[in-house]
Amino acid sequence: MFCANRPAGTVFATRAAFALAGFAIASWAPLVPYIKEELSLTHLELSRIILLMGTGSIIGMLLISFFISFAGIQNALSLSAAALTGSLLLLAAMPPVHWLAPTVFIFGLTLGCVEVGGNIYGTHLEKTTKRILLPSMHGCYSLGEIIALAIICALIFLKFSIFTAIAIPSVILTGITLNALRSIGSVAIFDSDKKHKEKLFVLPKGAVIFFAFISSLIYMVEGGMLDWSGLFLLQKTDISIGFASSAYIVLIIAMAAGRFSGAYLIGKFKNYKVVLGGVSLCATALLAVYFAQNLIVIYACFMVLGFALANIMPICISLAGKQQSMPVIAAVSSISTCGYGALILGPALIGFMSELITLNGAFGALGLMSLALSFIIIYKRRLFAIA
Repeated sequence: MFCANRPAGTVFATRAAFALAGFAIASWAPLVPYIKEELSLTHLELSRIILLMGTGSIIGMLLISFFISFAGIQNALSLSAAALTGSLLLLAAMPPVHWLAPTVFIFGLTLGCVEVGGNIYGTHLEKTTKRILLPSMHGCYSLGEIIALAIICALIFLKFSIFTAIAIPSVILTGITLNALRSIGSVAIFDSDKKHKEKLFVLPKGAVIFFAFISSLIYMVEGGMLDWSGLFLLQKTDISIGFASSAYIVLIIAMAAGRFSGAYLIGKFKNYKVVLGGVSLCATALLAVYFAQNLIVIYACFMVLGFALANIMPICISLAGKQQSMPVIAAVSSISTCGYGALILGPALIGFMSELITLNGAFGALGLMSLALSFIIIYKRRLFAIA
């Protein structure tokens, strides 16, 4: 049972789950070209596989609330984490073609379960401990991405196989996570929410729609940076292809720093000012990078962008845990699903935009959309009064 005298263990367990999710999604990126080459997939077949992973992830995000109600939060997170690592290792081992589709689907499904399950339990811990926890938990997600990029690239450089490079750190991190999750025990999530106790799935309403809208746009920007920043850098500068991902690495490091300082920033400036400031900085950075031609200036823009994006999603999820218009678990799931769905599907929209107005123009359009969002946030300021 969760009890007040051992919150550190449960907080660490949730942070470990976030780190594992970040590690898994970052490990998927270097796997894609290996899978394409090893299994001789066409671009169309690979696109379908990637779409299948995204579809599985969104389904997992929608199902996790039912999984938690049936199995409990500890079992739901533990089983999801174990299955996530198992499917990742199978993908790294280059399965036969007829195993690829179900393995990718399970990978996406369990990734969605871990991400949203971590958000649900993190929101519960914030209410129970009366501490600001979600920013640093999302910081651990970014830390997991950094660990994956650093260790996997280092081991591949040292001539380890892609399977070994992924297997060694993922097995260690999963062991730490599963052991830490034992500290959660049997705990009823939001059992004090008697008004909505029996409703696990409802359509978003009230302030939840607004926060879901914010999270969708912000994660569409992050997803765009993940998939398109390398090509963007190659088009705007004379950097070599080997360093094309450097701008995204700068963004991820800045985002991690912003999230680990999130508790201080939110405590000092409160939710409304941090979200408004973050969205405004996001717009400024995207518009600046539209005009930038110098590599150092572009790096600076990506650093500002990472810091700006850092705490917006954690705040939206935290506020979903405090509203009263719909069940908390359903609210957190809705915002998480909208956000992560945009992270997965948003890059496709950016690709379509780039065909019409160039990739640089698509980044500029995101900046204008973020600027418009900042004015909407000012207009809807009262919705932040719930915390």
